[in-house]
Amino acid sequence: MQLIVFTKLLKPWNAEQLVTFAKQNGLAGFDLTIRDGYPVTPAGIAKELPAFIKPIRAAGLAVPMATVGGTAMPPTDKLTENAWAACAEAGIKGIKLGYWVWKPNTEHYWDKVKTIKKELAAYAKLSEKHGIKALFHTHSDTYYGLNASAQMHLLQDIDPKHVGSYIDPAHLALDGEPLELALDILRGRIAMVAVKNSHYASKREGSRVVWSRGVCPLHEGIVDWPKAVALLKASGYDGYLSVHGEYDNRDELEPVLEVLVPDIKYLRGVLGA
Repeated sequence: MQLIVFTKLLKPWNAEQLVTFAKQNGLAGFDLTIRDGYPVTPAGIAKELPAFIKPIRAAGLAVPMATVGGTAMPPTDKLTENAWAACAEAGIKGIKLGYWVWKPNTEHYWDKVKTIKKELAAYAKLSEKHGIKALFHTHSDTYYGLNASAQMHLLQDIDPKHVGSYIDPAHLALDGEPLELALDILRGRIAMVAVKNSHYASKREGSRVVWSRGVCPLHEGIVDWPKAVALLKASGYDGYLSVHGEYDNRDELEPVLEVLVPDIKYLRGVLGA
């Protein structure tokens, strides 16, 4: 397994700065964020992506996937087609799908399931056309496909060659789904693995204890990453690990780097790299 870093929290950096960071920290490359306000945007992807990715590739680094947008882009939208085409042209083989979010008190869960399945089928056709794999991320809370069990219900009729699962052990842990169970449920469908960790915290408010949760360094949270890596290896997974670099203090780049750099070092040690 090789490490890449999700560039979401590295927003201020240009391609040359990303290359320097990768070389200093033994990274294989990046999961490139393509969103409004970033160096590459969904609307400008055709022109912006080739120029941005050129120095990264010239440095021998990989960009195996891109994260395009936040909410799910309609598969029939021209911007979506343009994103798939531009990523294919740039040699990016995976695109993370946006999210479908259940809205409590405004809709019934099952009312949206048929629509999502149709959209996943359309993404599969789009991915087949461009030689790309769409990646469906397991995200806790009121997200459709929040864990392997829920995701497999939506993916069971979709060809895994064109739409794969992007599992996130920290989100699975927050949902209470054991990683070994998730790996078995999604056997043959896992195309990417996210790396972060989460923790619970409590505080007393009068006579009540109130619990909250947040993100934290890899060695401090509820995911046992040495065990997780061992389970991934035992399952046969040998792809990339995308380090998300998400922490409770993430409003400024420097505090993020103060934790991200040691996290990368820690994870390299876990991998024996």
